[in-house]
Amino acid sequence: MSLWWSDISRPEFSPGDIDRRWDVVIVGGGFSGLWSAHHLITRDSSLKIAVVEKDQVGAGASGRNGGWASALYPASDETLLTRCSQSQVDQLHTLLKASIDEIGEFIEKSQIDCGFRKGGTLMVARNAGQLRRLENEGKGSMLSQKETRARISMSGAVGSSFTPDCAALNPAALVVGLAKSLEARGVAIFENSFADISRKRKVSVNGHSIKAKFIVRAIEAYHEKTRDQIPIYSLMIATEPLPEEVFDVIGIRNRETFAEAAHLVTYAQRTADNRLAIGGRGAPYTWGSQRNERSESHERDHERLRMMAREWFPILKDFEFTHAWGGAVGVTRDWAPYVRTRRGFGEMGGYAGDGVTLSYLAAAAMADLITKEKSVRTSLPFVHWRNPRWEREPLRWLAVNGAIKLSALADKEERITHRPSRIMKLLAPLTGQ
Repeated sequence: MSLWWSDISRPEFSPGDIDRRWDVVIVGGGFSGLWSAHHLITRDSSLKIAVVEKDQVGAGASGRNGGWASALYPASDETLLTRCSQSQVDQLHTLLKASIDEIGEFIEKSQIDCGFRKGGTLMVARNAGQLRRLENEGKGSMLSQKETRARISMSGAVGSSFTPDCAALNPAALVVGLAKSLEARGVAIFENSFADISRKRKVSVNGHSIKAKFIVRAIEAYHEKTRDQIPIYSLMIATEPLPEEVFDVIGIRNRETFAEAAHLVTYAQRTADNRLAIGGRGAPYTWGSQRNERSESHERDHERLRMMAREWFPILKDFEFTHAWGGAVGVTRDWAPYVRTRRGFGEMGGYAGDGVTLSYLAAAAMADLITKEKSVRTSLPFVHWRNPRWEREPLRWLAVNGAIKLSALADKEERITHRPSRIMKLLAPLTGQ
């Protein structure tokens, strides 16, 4: 079970009969769908909006992720500049940073207890190869070994980069608070309701056709068995609450989010109740782009994360890991997110694990497109972005699982050679970098 849900009572949303006329029906009760409803109802309180969720709000990635509200974007600037201007790319990064503060303001105004703390992010290099790569990327402020260890005492740290543009939070608490806010403002949220969107862009809920002026598909990795995007699994573990003396050793006193600068992605935070919540990629891709619940509890990868955590912080050998969970994120072929609308239908997704903040901004753009409001958001790179399709099987299965193994091998290469990996240069066309 996700740590984030362990101390939260899930409310039930039961707004009555769905067989009414709606202005907007949003399929998906995660951050994408709920933020879309938030921006729409904020613009026009008279709108009749229904959010339809086949499980409970936040049951997918929105309630299982690493809890980073960051300004990260999965596609590289080089990818974006093939179709966008430099000013559009700059505007994207500016608005992503501003979105973190807007989310924080919403949390404060709505009095949502989700442990929001904007402490920034540390990307820690544990060998010379990682350090040189951080220096070459030029993202954030470079910290020396001494400066790094003053902030975080990670074993083997030789330096790091720091950016202030990230907040730690409990994503499940935020998604529940957001849903409650929407319900109070008149948005109808239908849980445990299966919605099917036909090719004619019509929606039926539990077998009944529903009338709506506009339909939004906001289901991210749950739009499966398609070549449009694939589900990539990210797994997490969490410790028991740790005594303050442990953090006297480890550091991260300002609750900075942090990660090792490895190719096989890692991410971590100190939670509001003094746990370490640590995640990473590495679980195998499933044939045919099918979601596989077994991949969400891949014990081999959970154990790998526990070993990594104790390697980072040897003091953890005396403490228990009480939670282990996982979930799928949606990844497009070029790693670029998308927000698209056409003839009363909209779709959004492809956040590749960076969705806590990005979904807020993407939803604002979706709301602008639906209400025909001209804004800088409707000219951002992800608006009407067309992604290439993934290759057919078995090429897709071989390529994705091969890339996962090669990413781990690239990390070994950097430890041995003390230089940025050459293997990852070969993988760049597949990883969007």
